[in-house]
Amino acid sequence: MRVLIYDNKGKDVGGLWLAKLKDLLEKECIEYRVIEDEDLKGSESADALFVLGGDGTILFMTEFASKNSIPIIGINAGKLGFLTEYECYEMQQAVDSLKAGTLCRDERATMKVTYKDTVYYALNDVFLQRIYNDENGSMIVDINVDLDGVRASKFKGDGIIVSTPTGSTAYSLSAGGPILAPRMNAFVVTPIAAHCMNHKPIVFSSRSRCDVSIDGRSMAGLFIDGNYIDKMHPGDGFTINKNQHSITFLRKEDFNFYKRLARKLNNNFDEEDYGKKR
Repeated sequence: MRVLIYDNKGKDVGGLWLAKLKDLLEKECIEYRVIEDEDLKGSESADALFVLGGDGTILFMTEFASKNSIPIIGINAGKLGFLTEYECYEMQQAVDSLKAGTLCRDERATMKVTYKDTVYYALNDVFLQRIYNDENGSMIVDINVDLDGVRASKFKGDGIIVSTPTGSTAYSLSAGGPILAPRMNAFVVTPIAAHCMNHKPIVFSSRSRCDVSIDGRSMAGLFIDGNYIDKMHPGDGFTINKNQHSITFLRKEDFNFYKRLARKLNNNFDEEDYGKKR
């Protein structure tokens, strides 16, 4: 068995958790290699990728893990840790379960975003946010959304979010979007502060092509998985398709999406209410 390790040095100060993980792997005679940022453009082969960090670190590793078909074991060295599976103090359990082959596979869809002849990949979402246009004083953005070449939505507002089922529990949820079950073959378009009461989120098939463009005299910032990409001007647009490569997480044997959702996002969480068969 061979695994890779990516350590977010900003979260794992002093490399203490990395040293602990390396020690555990060596005791179990599991071969490992620690990869750095410069390794992420290359090709690798491994049975698993340990990611030490938070949700942002997981998103950062999406393209590398997806293109190399390496499943991720997330170790939370951040805050919320919605995408990670284990806390740092559970690393022994993570290594033991990996060696025993008891981890379950959780496959998630990703999006391929084409903008100005450049392709990007997103596990969570793509979003536009308004930018002040000093030429005309505009503080809103006019947005067109086409699905398979047919106009599906046209509105003014603060922006728009297009998210995967994984991203539906992130920014989209905060903006009033629905929660999509992880295995749904669908994406969701969620307006941000639309200037009209009847503009609601649209759930569409992940097999469809989604084209988003800016209209009028407005401007907006384009972000992919939280990373700023470019300032978009009137007439600019991007296209979203489902990426042919999904991303796989290795989870605990008793993993339950709804229980995790309640634990991470519900202040009144009662663990005994979730995960039971009724």
